[in-house]
Amino acid sequence: MNECLHNICQTFEETSDFLKDRTPEKEKIITKLFFDFLECFSSLKAEKLDFPKEFQHDVQTYLRGNLALHKKFEDVEIRYLMLSDFYDFCRLTKRYIKEK
Repeated sequence: MNECLHNICQTFEETSDFLKDRTPEKEKIITKLFFDFLECFSSLKAEKLDFPKEFQHDVQTYLRGNLALHKKFEDVEIRYLMLSDFYDFCRLTKRYIKEK
């Protein structure tokens, strides 16, 4: 897996309790990871095709400036849930293996 996507998964683990214990620090981490994800995922070439079309669509549509999607992702919880879906996908497909 791409190094920046690996780093996103690794850092995401620090926020696994975000919905139960939301703090300003965790919100900053989620926001940074969200924008890192957009940048990293959009820069992928053929590897991007190995991920669900929903990720491809949301990233492309967001980066094109779709107002509805921008409004949706203003909510840090929605950003968290998207990152959580990405993390879960990477874990389930063994693209990312949690370090012990």
